[in-house]
Amino acid sequence: MLLLAAAAALWGSTRISWGVDTPRYGTALALAALAGFAGTVAVGGWGKRVVGAVVVITGVLAGAPSVTADGTGLGRWIALLGAVLLVVAGLLVIRSGALLPTLGARYQSANARRRSGDPDKDMWDGLSHGEDPTVRNPEDER
Repeated sequence: MLLLAAAAALWGSTRISWGVDTPRYGTALALAALAGFAGTVAVGGWGKRVVGAVVVITGVLAGAPSVTADGTGLGRWIALLGAVLLVVAGLLVIRSGALLPTLGARYQSANARRRSGDPDKDMWDGLSHGEDPTVRNPEDER
């Protein structure tokens, strides 16, 4: 949620005056924040931590013009808020990436199921997955 809020803040900062003429970089950074959100959901393990590190770096880069720019316009502060949200979100992804959900991690193929060692339980689990217990499986004889 922090990444989506950061994307909204960075995009919104391009629509509000900064008080001085500054390059409108917020749209590209908002897209980078959305890509960070997609990457965080799509990958697992170390990949998720790498995405978190990229998000932190993006947040630092997003915050630099906000801090160094002259002027007191509201857009500058909204961009700084988006940058801080990016850094916090990236650090959270790095710290607790293993706890976050991963796209498709809930599903596994039927062949990847492991046997419990209890033949009765395995038979009932097999029935739940559509296996016919009257048909011999060559793997059961190993």
